[in-house]
Amino acid sequence: MTRRKVSGLWAGVVLVAYAAAGSLAPVSLAAQTAGGDPAVAAVGAAGGETERAAHRALVDRYCVTCHNDGVVSGRDRPRSALVSQLRGVGLTLDTLDLAEVGRHAGEWEKVVRKLRGGVMPPAGRPRPDATELEGFLTWLEDELDRAWAVTRDPGRTATFHRLNRTEYRNAIRDLLAVEIDEVDFLPADDASFGFDNIGGILRMSQSLMERYLDAARTISRLAVGSPPPAVAADTYEAAQDLPQHGRVEELPFGTRGGLYVEHLFPRDADYDVRVELTGTRNLTENHDLEVTVDGEPVKLVTLGPAPDGAPDNPYAQASIIDFRVPVTAGPREVGVTFFKKPSALVEQVREPFPNPRVAGNTGGLAGRQPFVRSVTIAGPYGGTGVAETPSRERIFSCRPAGGGDESACAHDILSNLARRAFRRPVAPDDDELGVLLDFYERGRSGGTFEDGIELALRRLLVSPEFLYRVAAEPEDLEPGTPYRLSDLELASRLSFFLWSSIPDDELLDAAERGRLSDPAELERQARRMVADPRSETLTTNFAAQWLQLRNLETTVRPGDPFSVAFDESLRQSMLRETELFVDSIVRNDRSMVELLTADYTFLNERLGDHYGLPGVAGSHFRRVELPAADPRRGILGHGSILTLTSHAIRTSPVLRGKWILDNLLGTPPPDPPANVPALNDQRTQAKRPTVRERLEAHRDNPACSACHAMIDPTGFALENFDAIGRWREVDESFNPIDPSGVLPDGRAFDDVAGMRQALVADPEQFVTTVTEKLMTYALGRGLDYYDMPSLRRIVRGASEDDYRIQSVILGIVASDPFLMRRSQS
Repeated sequence: MTRRKVSGLWAGVVLVAYAAAGSLAPVSLAAQTAGGDPAVAAVGAAGGETERAAHRALVDRYCVTCHNDGVVSGRDRPRSALVSQLRGVGLTLDTLDLAEVGRHAGEWEKVVRKLRGGVMPPAGRPRPDATELEGFLTWLEDELDRAWAVTRDPGRTATFHRLNRTEYRNAIRDLLAVEIDEVDFLPADDASFGFDNIGGILRMSQSLMERYLDAARTISRLAVGSPPPAVAADTYEAAQDLPQHGRVEELPFGTRGGLYVEHLFPRDADYDVRVELTGTRNLTENHDLEVTVDGEPVKLVTLGPAPDGAPDNPYAQASIIDFRVPVTAGPREVGVTFFKKPSALVEQVREPFPNPRVAGNTGGLAGRQPFVRSVTIAGPYGGTGVAETPSRERIFSCRPAGGGDESACAHDILSNLARRAFRRPVAPDDDELGVLLDFYERGRSGGTFEDGIELALRRLLVSPEFLYRVAAEPEDLEPGTPYRLSDLELASRLSFFLWSSIPDDELLDAAERGRLSDPAELERQARRMVADPRSETLTTNFAAQWLQLRNLETTVRPGDPFSVAFDESLRQSMLRETELFVDSIVRNDRSMVELLTADYTFLNERLGDHYGLPGVAGSHFRRVELPAADPRRGILGHGSILTLTSHAIRTSPVLRGKWILDNLLGTPPPDPPANVPALNDQRTQAKRPTVRERLEAHRDNPACSACHAMIDPTGFALENFDAIGRWREVDESFNPIDPSGVLPDGRAFDDVAGMRQALVADPEQFVTTVTEKLMTYALGRGLDYYDMPSLRRIVRGASEDDYRIQSVILGIVASDPFLMRRSQS
């Protein structure tokens, strides 16, 4: 690996240049304000002493009572459960000197977070007035920012950062034009700080290396188009609770139900297709089933009454349809669906339920109907070769005309692939390229030219330079010295932030020419990448983890009254609503505050009916303006959030309150103590107490009251939404809902609209929380106290542009933690 060399003289020149350009903040505030005049400096120092004394008095009055060395060390007897918890926090403010804030920046940043979040002083304790508190916080943040400006510590990311499986899938797509399902190849990654792309925990084990080897073998064969070692069969199953009365989103209009799959056919050959059906017995009329490949019909089957009533119908009540069809190699869209009949309720229907557990019988939307259960594709049989596929066009940049041209062509192909895969230029004498050429020769000696390329590609896909993002430190740096990333390292960091994938040719070209060191070019590239469709990963990867949407995939509602209404179609619709909503915020560069206040959302008919919003017809999603004063404004009204923060049989103000504190306010509560009993959900009488009343009894436990007094009141605001996000005025026992509550800083509200207004009255805390989550995701590490000055600078810069989300993204890209790295201590 090539290491960059930076001499001590050149490092000094760089620092001087930064200072001359204003990038390094002044070390001494007195020198800045006094202009070097000793008399003025003395007056400023005296004023500073007076200000510090006032702030010291505030800390002593409102904080030191609990946060002192005696309580934390255990010498003093705790007076409450809350005070006893402080021993685990370890924050002693009586021993910290306000004249040297920078020496204890980590402790003071904790103070800033607690005070900004309004969680300290705790509820029931005396608090300073808002003006006095804001003055102290402003002064404290300024002192912390000045202290950071002396060292400009950018933090340190992992030296070896393995790609997680989402990044691996996207890298394969962009490198080879092959779409894979990463779940089939790699296990789930560990997560930390709320995300699964944290470099410090993405380790390699022997079993994981074996999975990468198996994946490389399969992917290289698919990409090149080599014959598979044996006939393979892939089965695609429809979810058991997926309704099939309406059109599937990707299938043609005028159809109902079925399955849409994207399947990669490895060779030009014949393939067996098996369609398994359910509900085919005792049919009273014909139902036409069509199978298509890339939209072209390849099979039409008519299901119908028993053979006695229709002797010419060979399929009649068949539950399995088998046939063989020739298909050209490459990724193909396979559709299996029924022609839709006119919607008409049967006579005995009183209320149509969309869930197939109800609608699949004679009391359904249109009587008894057959459904598709699964589709199996097996092959290839009798292959005739391989046509030009997107992956072959991507790989084979040249075609050897004869045996003498093969080595030069292989060199060209592997150089191009290695450059993209390793995210750097590859010289003709590069050691890693030499290894790939050795593997090519080995494969070519026992087979064809394409066999050699396949074996070399297999080796490339397990190369450490492909599987890892490696941060190579410049030589001769003093330990703990900040340094700027190279343009190539910056290109990788930018592409994995915005695309969760490798850089494209344009970004890589700019990095190779050293143009990313120009802030204007860096901003231009970032804007271009956000506008690219691949930036959808900011929604499907970042937002899905920040909002915990991935938990919705395993959410179940097994009991009444939710099992009838909650099914796979509703789950998918909820998830898609939030994805489209967040994606629209990013692509249209809307204010981050709109995540809470938007008067629109994205609905299809299934979700519109669930929300009680009329006039939304069809399975496709579209933007829908919400009625005035609708309680569903912003993500707090999304069924996805409301469902994943509930229990299986009831709502949970605790889960919802914790979700709000962690993801919207940035003040996550501590983990609960061991052996805390759950609420008793057994129904022992016709009308049981409300969840609020049961939680009040729960808070009588001193070990629980300190945290639940902060958690529960925010969760109560969402009690008008049941466990699957439907609006209600009374609970399951017909008790009136009381959605009033109070934020941690003491501001009261009457309902969810009041809480939303309180959250956006001072949007900086919400924007700071989202920015911190986004910055954690961008850097691939958790943020620490030395990152907080950069975080504040990003948020303040975005405030001048109405907190538009692309301003935040560009602020992160231009920040020191993103552009720089600290050498090993």
